[in-house]
Amino acid sequence: MTALALAVFCTTCFSLIVRYTQRAGQSQLAVMGLNYAAASLAAFSLARTAHISSVTWMIGIIGGCVYVTAYLLFIQSLDLKGVAIANAVTRLSVLIPVLGSVLLFGEHPRAIESAGAFLAMSAMPLLSLDRGFDGTRLTRRQVPLLVGLFLANGMCLFVNKWFHTTGLSAERPLFLGILFGTAALVSVVAWGSWCRRIGGREVLSGVPLGVINFGTSYMIIRALDSLPGAIVFPVTAALGLVLTTGGAAWLWQETPGRLGRAGLVVALAAVVLINL
Repeated sequence: MTALALAVFCTTCFSLIVRYTQRAGQSQLAVMGLNYAAASLAAFSLARTAHISSVTWMIGIIGGCVYVTAYLLFIQSLDLKGVAIANAVTRLSVLIPVLGSVLLFGEHPRAIESAGAFLAMSAMPLLSLDRGFDGTRLTRRQVPLLVGLFLANGMCLFVNKWFHTTGLSAERPLFLGILFGTAALVSVVAWGSWCRRIGGREVLSGVPLGVINFGTSYMIIRALDSLPGAIVFPVTAALGLVLTTGGAAWLWQETPGRLGRAGLVVALAAVVLINL
């Protein structure tokens, strides 16, 4: 239960810190790169073996590219719709690893999981059509942004699930080190190509953000060692969504409109049903 509680705490802090860096006008590419570099160092520092299997390398590198994509889509979604809506979309993305389990691992969804998938699809239009904290609707060109975030974050969850199925628990820190290290390299290339701005504020935000980011992934995988996914995924997603939404409303008065609030309720129900 300790690992599960820490996973909820870390995922909540991660979203709120990212939003803080945006509101403070910090370079998002610099924060992203520092975040992944710090996360990679934190992961490698816990390694107890130097042996790395080829499958660990493969999943780690794929995961690093997916994580960068999800991060970039997440910060853009935060700018457009605020913390509540963007986080609701990321929590709904638990549908992706469920589908992956069906298609790749031969698992079959139950009726209650199918109902959750239906609710997840029903929540997406509500979240997309809501005016958000700034009172503006998404344009037709912006709607794919939330869809992309849904798919990319779902793939991040699937990558962690994929590695967990390998049973290579001794290589867990190395896997996360490779994953975050790959993400850091991609981030550095993006930073050098488009931004090249970094200062003390970015360092003070990016480094602790990376430790928290590592903590989220590590604690979720640790929680799966002792608790079924039926507990781990709904608790982290549902409590993370509630705490992050409440934190954003308290700190910055970022509250969704009526459609968004309805979407949040549907999203919570979907997340729970998908993982029951």
